[in-house]
Amino acid sequence: METKKDFETYWLENRKQILENNPEYKRIIDSYKMSSGADWLLFAIPVVGAIMVINYRPFGRELLNYLLSAAVAIVLFGLSVWVKSLITNNRPLSEVEAEIKEKCRRQYEQG
Repeated sequence: METKKDFETYWLENRKQILENNPEYKRIIDSYKMSSGADWLLFAIPVVGAIMVINYRPFGRELLNYLLSAAVAIVLFGLSVWVKSLITNNRPLSEVEAEIKEKCRRQYEQG
């Protein structure tokens, strides 16, 4: 039990450095950056969608139109991030971090 507590303290102190040194974790973090024209196109979709909603003017009140366009932009941004994650075929970051933590725990317990 004490070893687990010691490891958690070690993990909290060194988590960032350990994760930054892991190549898979670093590759996934880098894949979130906009590095190609396709990325820029994919993330332009929310902007275009919001502009289209503002121009469509489904409500008579301007504030409601702006709120609706903001909601559309947020939803389209979420969809764009989801599509990009499908295209890059990366595992979830939380899953990779849990795997790295478990590997470090085994190494810590061995000495």
